[in-house]
Amino acid sequence: MKRAIGVGLLLVTGAVARGTPAPDATYASHLMVDQEVVVCGRVTGTVESINVDRGSVVTQGQILANLDPREFEAEVKQAKEDMDLKKAEYDRSATLNASKIVSAQDLDEKRAQWQVAVASWEKAKAIREYAVVRAPFSGIVTEKYARIGQKVIEDRSEPLFKITATEPLLARVYLPEEELLNVHLGDRVEVVPDRFPDARTTGEVRFISPTVDPASGTFQVMIQVRRLPNQPSLRPGVAVKVKFPGAKSR
Repeated sequence: MKRAIGVGLLLVTGAVARGTPAPDATYASHLMVDQEVVVCGRVTGTVESINVDRGSVVTQGQILANLDPREFEAEVKQAKEDMDLKKAEYDRSATLNASKIVSAQDLDEKRAQWQVAVASWEKAKAIREYAVVRAPFSGIVTEKYARIGQKVIEDRSEPLFKITATEPLLARVYLPEEELLNVHLGDRVEVVPDRFPDARTTGEVRFISPTVDPASGTFQVMIQVRRLPNQPSLRPGVAVKVKFPGAKSR
C-alpha cells in the first residue's frame, strides 16, 4: 500500500524553503569595486608638476604629481647639518668622558641631543617624500582636481585625484534569510547586465554575511564577477541581474 507524502512549501519571493534557489531567484545589483579613494596632499606645498590625467591607468606607487621640493630639500639639509653637529659634540664628549673631564650625565645629555637630531632628520626626509604624490593602488584616474601652481594646505585635505581600482569587479546582493543554507562560498552564478545582455558573464560567491538584517530579513552576499578583455561594458556602476543556479531571467 502506497503512502501519500505531503510536501510543505514556504512561499518566499525568489526562494524556497530547502534545496537550491527557486527558478526565478534573480536579484538586482550594480557592479562595483572595493577600492576607490580621493588622494589628498599630505603636506603643505605648491603643485609643481602633474603626470597623469583623467582616464590614465596607473600602478601602485606611480607618481601622480610633485609639489615644489625646494623648501623640503632645505629642511632636510638643515636637519642633516644639525645631526652632524650633534654627533660631533657627542663624540667629543665621549672622548672627554674617557679622560674623566666630562661627567657621565653630560655624556648622556649629548647622546640624547644627537638622537633627537637623528629623529628630526628622518622626519624631514619622510616629509620630503610626501611632496611626491603617488597612487595608493593600481587603477584608473577617474577625477583630476590638481592644478599647476595650486597651493596645497596640509590640514585641509584638499582632493588632488580620485583613483578607482578596476579589479576585482564585484556585485552585492541581498538574499532572503530562507536562502541561508542554500548559498555557499564558491557557488557559481550568472551575471547579466540590464542594458548589455550580450555581455553576460559568470561570478563566484566570495562573501556571505554572518548576520541577517532583522528589519529586512535579508543577508548580504558579495559576488566576484568575471570580466574578459572583450567586455568593456562591464564596469563599476552598471546595473546587472545576478542569477543563482537554476534561475530564469526575469
